[in-house]
Amino acid sequence: MRYLSCGLLVIGLGLWTNARGANDQNAVVAPHAKQLVAVRGEKLAPFDAPQFLRAPYLVLYFGAGWCPDCRKFSPSLVKAYDQQPATSRRFEVLLISQDRSEAEMRQFMIREKMRWPALAYSEVAGAKDLARYHPNGAIPWLAVIDHRGTVLLQSESDKDAEEVLKRLEARTASPDVPR
Repeated sequence: MRYLSCGLLVIGLGLWTNARGANDQNAVVAPHAKQLVAVRGEKLAPFDAPQFLRAPYLVLYFGAGWCPDCRKFSPSLVKAYDQQPATSRRFEVLLISQDRSEAEMRQFMIREKMRWPALAYSEVAGAKDLARYHPNGAIPWLAVIDHRGTVLLQSESDKDAEEVLKRLEARTASPDVPR
């Protein structure tokens, strides 16, 4: 009987851990996990998303290489992202390109040294669930969401991305934010 109880406990813990792990994934981006790409050398390659999907916060970055304000803002976002320990990021970034082609998106990512993924260019137009986080079409535009998709911080115009980033950095500096 003791072995049966221990076995049920182990099975129960395994099921709880698996269910908990699935719930920790970002519910908004998880359906797009196989549509994510990242720069590898000079090319875009599929991005393996497991850790990325478990970040406490996700910044949806709507931007484009042709946009002067995006080119001005991107280095600040890259710096904030790169200052985090790679093994315990408090936020991740997903580029949702507003470029005119995949080649422009790739060049923007390379030029700005973006180490985070982007939604594949061919998938952007069909990603209506992500477009709802970009209500007025202005860029650069940030929407910071939690793993359930709740908007925690969001741009109000194309001129406040720096302010949203500062508020995100203040929020993630708290020791209460999981790593």
